[in-house]
Amino acid sequence: MAAGTSMRVAVFLGRRAITRGNRGVIALTVALMAVIFAQLMFIPSLIQGATDRLQNELRENLTSSIAITPTGSDLTIANPSALVARARATPGVAAATSTVLAGSQISHGSRVSSWPVLAVEPRSFAATFATPHKMIEGTFLDPGDSDEIVLGLAIAGAGRPNVATYRSSLQNVHAGDRVAVTLLGGTLHVFTVKGIYDASLSQANTRAFITSATAARLVPLLAGRSSAIYLRTDHVGDEQAVVDRLRRARPDVRYETWESLRSTVRDVTGSFDLIKSILNTVSLLVAAITIFIVTYVDLVNKRRTIGIERAIGITSAAIAVSYALKTLVFAAIGVVVGTALFYGAAVPLVRSHPFVFPLGPVSLSPTGQELRRDALVLVVVAVIGALLPVWRTVRTRLLDAIWG
Repeated sequence: MAAGTSMRVAVFLGRRAITRGNRGVIALTVALMAVIFAQLMFIPSLIQGATDRLQNELRENLTSSIAITPTGSDLTIANPSALVARARATPGVAAATSTVLAGSQISHGSRVSSWPVLAVEPRSFAATFATPHKMIEGTFLDPGDSDEIVLGLAIAGAGRPNVATYRSSLQNVHAGDRVAVTLLGGTLHVFTVKGIYDASLSQANTRAFITSATAARLVPLLAGRSSAIYLRTDHVGDEQAVVDRLRRARPDVRYETWESLRSTVRDVTGSFDLIKSILNTVSLLVAAITIFIVTYVDLVNKRRTIGIERAIGITSAAIAVSYALKTLVFAAIGVVVGTALFYGAAVPLVRSHPFVFPLGPVSLSPTGQELRRDALVLVVVAVIGALLPVWRTVRTRLLDAIWG
């Protein structure tokens, strides 16, 4: 019963403090909480947007949704056309293509280095990957091309030797130039550069492409073989269901989703997460310190009132809970206003004027889970920030509190 009475008194004191408090201080406190919450949402959403962009580039240019590779000591997949046909007929698969490693070294003039040269079927490759749509010189391969090759910008250089990423490239190769490729088995063949592509993901720019027909003609052992088969699913998240369907029919190969293949970008996304954690921590500290200061100033002005309340029998717990309830209301209103500010202003503004990262334009990518978590953390931090000075004040000797 005493606990119930104490809670009713706390609610009364909290409601009275809100309705009869300084409206300017209340408005500024709520506004500050709203801005802090909007910032808490902004930073993770921006970083999530950059992460989504990075992972999308990974799927579009390097791994697609699912990669199928040989197992054990096998270096290639036999009869890949049958597996590709089965994959295309599998629900959830939008496109499939087969690739085979045909060469490993490219030279031009005095410059030579090792890069993978992949033999592809141009049409199915273009349906599975976005690489053929990112040409900066020339065009991508056509099915009837022979003795032509497409190079990534990190291989060709294309006259950009001053860019650190391209210093180890061939430096000055352009569409129409001729390069020598060391094919499997040691055969050296000269190809004409048909085009140069530039994907936003730098790792994707270190590959060269020739047609499967050309590879089969120059290296007969590669005919009817595949180093990897790539599948693009209809929707992100459908990958495991597709893998389960295919594995039942063809268990003798390895199936890997893009998530298991994203080690090439894991360091970058890990850095993003670290930055997000640091900035969120700083924002929450600002929120806690702000509430602490506001509450402390209020307590200084009401120290005598609190002393009188204690003298007439109001418990210290009821007084402390009343401040916690008041702060809880301010934080809740701040969350609502901050959410409206974020979704009503920040998201549309960044969508129309996205941030330009090296990966390309990045917009905000908020999630409901992030919103709920940030709201809960902000409310908890705010209440703790209010209770610290309150607890110290209510433990002051009663006579000292009454005398102020």
